[in-house]
Amino acid sequence: MKKTVSLLLVLSLIVCLFTGCSGNSGTVKVSLNNKSALEKSLFLANECDITYDGKDTGSSPWFTTNLEYASDPYCAFNFTQYLSLTGRKNISSTEYPFIVLKIKTKNCNDNSFYLFANTNGNLFPDGNIFRTSYYDNTSDGWCYILFDFSGAGLTGDYSFFRFDFEKTATTKGEACCVGEMIFIKTEAEALKYMKKTVSDSSFTSAEMKELEKLLKDCKSGAPAAYTSYKPAKAPKEDSKLIMKFNHSFTRTAEEDVSASGTDTYCMYLAKNELEACQLILTARETREGLSLEVSEFVHEDGSSVLAAEVFEGTYFEVEGENVIDPLPPLSGSFGVSKNKSKSFVIKTGTKPETKAGVYKATVNVKNALGEVVKTADIFANVWNFELPEKTSCKTMMDLSWYNIYSYHELYSGDGGILYQKYYDYLLENRVCSYNIPYNTNDGLFGNEEVLSYLNNPRVTAFHALGWKTDLNSSNVSAAYNYLSQKAEWLEKAYFYPVDEPLTTGMLDDVNRNGAILKENYPGYKMIIPMHYTEDIAGDGTVDFFEYVKEYVNVWCPHNFFYSTWKDYVSNPKTYICMTPLIERKLGEFPERMKKEQEGGDEVWWYVTRVPNGPEATVLINCEGVGSRELFWLQKLFNIDGFLYYMSNEWAFKENNYGVDPKYELVNGSVKSYGNGVLVYCGKPYGIDGPVGCLRLEIVRDGIEDFEYLTMLKEKIGEEKVNLIIRSLATSLTDWNSDPETFTETRTAIGNMLSALYN
Repeated sequence: MKKTVSLLLVLSLIVCLFTGCSGNSGTVKVSLNNKSALEKSLFLANECDITYDGKDTGSSPWFTTNLEYASDPYCAFNFTQYLSLTGRKNISSTEYPFIVLKIKTKNCNDNSFYLFANTNGNLFPDGNIFRTSYYDNTSDGWCYILFDFSGAGLTGDYSFFRFDFEKTATTKGEACCVGEMIFIKTEAEALKYMKKTVSDSSFTSAEMKELEKLLKDCKSGAPAAYTSYKPAKAPKEDSKLIMKFNHSFTRTAEEDVSASGTDTYCMYLAKNELEACQLILTARETREGLSLEVSEFVHEDGSSVLAAEVFEGTYFEVEGENVIDPLPPLSGSFGVSKNKSKSFVIKTGTKPETKAGVYKATVNVKNALGEVVKTADIFANVWNFELPEKTSCKTMMDLSWYNIYSYHELYSGDGGILYQKYYDYLLENRVCSYNIPYNTNDGLFGNEEVLSYLNNPRVTAFHALGWKTDLNSSNVSAAYNYLSQKAEWLEKAYFYPVDEPLTTGMLDDVNRNGAILKENYPGYKMIIPMHYTEDIAGDGTVDFFEYVKEYVNVWCPHNFFYSTWKDYVSNPKTYICMTPLIERKLGEFPERMKKEQEGGDEVWWYVTRVPNGPEATVLINCEGVGSRELFWLQKLFNIDGFLYYMSNEWAFKENNYGVDPKYELVNGSVKSYGNGVLVYCGKPYGIDGPVGCLRLEIVRDGIEDFEYLTMLKEKIGEEKVNLIIRSLATSLTDWNSDPETFTETRTAIGNMLSALYN
């Protein structure tokens, strides 16, 4: 996270200097050079041979693949025994959670190193704990790689490790030598040991002047009623109850009683836009029977109004804190416990014909007697420009029919109406689901209800034949014959026959389906989400993307492909997939995708449960401002669309119908919350339809931000827009985590657009 992380790193290093924490005071180095002890401690060599006495590596062990294709080469290491044989003390996992390996590699086509760790004498029990790091497979010199086991749940002394030096090896003779293991107390010391620093992207003096020139006249203009606002005292003011407001993309934990926020709030929005803010109540003493009322937003001249909606946050426990995600409509009274906070979301919206100007609403909190105990005014500033119905950021997210009907326990007699409610709710929030209502996914679209969606400008993408449908000349031709009646229908239709290919066999399926489309559907669009690649040719010239480039024309990589080796070198916590060898031969991934776009292809991207930090993504346990800036990065990389594998992959827990934080421990180490869920089942709330969530609010706002940036690009050009984006974010791991800086920049862009379009 841009600037914030860098500052923490600098402060940590300063503390080290002033406390005498220099050199290796926080490190324990274990050299792997005792051949006799290593021969007794290394075991379970899988798909590789162990050798010693290498040139320039002394007696350190080399692990060399012994198969033409090694699917899982690794070797186990009895660390406790090695320490005992070499006269060393055990090393605490809690005191030294950061491990740096000094390694050397030869001929490795992959560059991912998985380090498994266990403690207290356990040998790989269930729930193996591991971390992943990456190395430069174009270099044959020594390098350092970092593994962060802080927060991994390890306790006691390190006992066993497993060196998985490649995920897969495509040839015999790919080798890795492990020369040292360095155990370090803090991340700052680990990065210092490796001579790495977390990136804090800087601007040239010319760029700084240009940025200041662009924004200097646009950061002002806040409504006078807002800037001069003075807190109001309620008729029956309750001094034990504190009311504050904050951004819609922030999370205030239930346990946070700092009452951070502002006494009022101003939402800034264009015409044809939805916007929200949060209201947080904090109680010094328990209060029951409270109610919350928000009036209409009234224009400053009294001529028009905006409706207001109020939603009550449902709390989930996430990493030791209770934070909100589901947002059912507020209904009835509520309570706030002593020394706890409670969050609500207040939302308004505009239409294309909405009058520009400043609107004001009054917020009242009443006690059980109906007396007003808290009151405040909030504002909505409507800019004089309009967001189009057709979004520039295309979207597709699966919406499970089965989950909707099984969780609502509605098994017959509906005719698709409930699915339509969910689809329409997402569409209202500028999100398109895979399948439009009433489409049978057989290539036949004759249903009258389908036509209203095919002609809806908000529907920018849909599956012509459904997810992972087997394509043949018959169903593909049927789809083309119908959809070719209108060019706009063809523009929206996508084929998605293969999901996340992992093998060359699956890649062959991609090409086979592409050949069917090429023959039967002129101008087809085939989208293939990709979350894995490897060096198929063995020399860096053919990877998964190259293998299918003849037929794929809508590229949809996982967002982490946009992290380059340079990003990883500057921040070793970055999730990286492309190897330096592939980058050297085929180019950095963003540039590769740019070339495909120049050739007429589309480029999308998607997120899932990984990565979940420090990268920007949309999980509950990720900072909301990062989720918002994800769409700014999408614009920076010129990516056309955003795909999410599902919006309602609900998880049962104690029969609560999917209202659950959906905690996942991925690969034994990575925590994610809420993956695949952006809308909740309404049944537990007594609602015959969907319930939104804080993250859907953030995603919608991000899509609308993308539109702002697109409109601004039309007026001032791509170079200047990218400069503004870079002031906030330059990569998936280099983004500004300060909500106020983000809000100021977004408001400045709105002010700029309002001036440019009038």
